Amino acid sequence: MQELASLSRAPLVVAGRSLQRAESLALSFGERARGVYANALDARTLARVVEGAGLLVACCGGDQIVALQVALELRVPFIGVSPLRIEARSRALVAEQAWRAQVPVVLSAGAVPGMPGIAAELLVRQLPAIRQLRIASTGAWVETETARRDSRLASVALGEDSGTGALRRRIPELWRFAEPIGMRPVVPSSSADLDGFCESHCVETLSYLEPPRGVLGRSLGRLVSRQAEPGFALAAIASSDPEPGAKATVAIELFAPNVLIPAAALVGALGVHILDGRVPAGLSTPREVLRPAVALLALEKRGVRVSQASS
Repeated sequence: MQELASLSRAPLVVAGRSLQRAESLALSFGERARGVYANALDARTLARVVEGAGLLVACCGGDQIVALQVALELRVPFIGVSPLRIEARSRALVAEQAWRAQVPVVLSAGAVPGMPGIAAELLVRQLPAIRQLRIASTGAWVETETARRDSRLASVALGEDSGTGALRRRIPELWRFAEPIGMRPVVPSSSADLDGFCESHCVETLSYLEPPRGVLGRSLGRLVSRQAEPGFALAAIASSDPEPGAKATVAIELFAPNVLIPAAALVGALGVHILDGRVPAGLSTPREVLRPAVALLALEKRGVRVSQASS
């Protein structure tokens, strides 16, 4: 919200199930903002708030479906911050509805999902052909009930096959992030903004990894690093078959004091593009809307540390 307020002079409406909290947040933006009551699961109250808006940003965790449908019915552009797993048929329906309503809909616009796709897009523009692309993050899920619920909603099975092959994919590996994060155990996971990336960019293999969740995962993390989680980090490494005179490996790493900073920067940049009419109607992900250079500039302005390397 703060990011959009600083990048745009549009009037703001802060809506939430707690009117007191909504009004308190709205006061921090001065006369241009007001707080109102709304329930993400109640289409009627949402419609009263959303009608006539230039943009709806849904920060309601996994409860985005009703908000998305209301936005489409009222022809209001939509940004969904938390992950929203929808099957291919439903996704095609949302894309068709967004096109008919002639409004842009951007899903998976948080830190994760959101930033893995941006990092992947950046690296494929630096290598002519990628054989392997590996992306790891410290995860988007802090220890709150909302985050745990969102994690369950966004989770995807890694495979139903049995035996050592399935077990091997779940055995953690150690990934060294830049300081102050350091070493962290990671396991194969999923990020919705990477769906279909290999096919559309001719990447041979792509893997996304996050720290293991649950009691066992947290215990393993404490064994590796005794300090509390010092922030959010995401790293991506792409490699290709080396050719004479060509770069064989490129990498990028991001660090922020907390996971909300990159999410806010990404939503702010997307919101400005939408309000300025630079995003076409239809269904998109952040990597399809923002050029990597634009996204990285927005991150750096918010204090996210970005480092790149090639060899």
